[in-house]
Amino acid sequence: MAYLLDANVFIAAKNLHYGFDFCPAFWDWLAAAHAKRVVFSVDEVGNEIRGSDDDLAEWANTINEGFFLPLDPGALPALGAVSAWASSQNYEASAVSTFLQCGD
Repeated sequence: MAYLLDANVFIAAKNLHYGFDFCPAFWDWLAAAHAKRVVFSVDEVGNEIRGSDDDLAEWANTINEGFFLPLDPGALPALGAVSAWASSQNYEASAVSTFLQCGD
């Protein structure tokens, strides 16, 4: 079984318990798990975390190729359905916009 990680996994790990200076083994484990084809993320998450100027962005730029997967064309109809659902709820327009701009 493979796992697909969202941006919060990386951001929370960096900011809370698995900082690069404190727990480099976590980041090494991610690379090793990816090499075994167990852990992945998506391109949009990679783009989101590369948008910072920090250790996480540097890590994202050096992780093995293929870690961040491109969007499968079969997922496009689901994106439209999620967008329609979020827009039809009683959420603030700004919250919906923020949600739809996130990679995960």
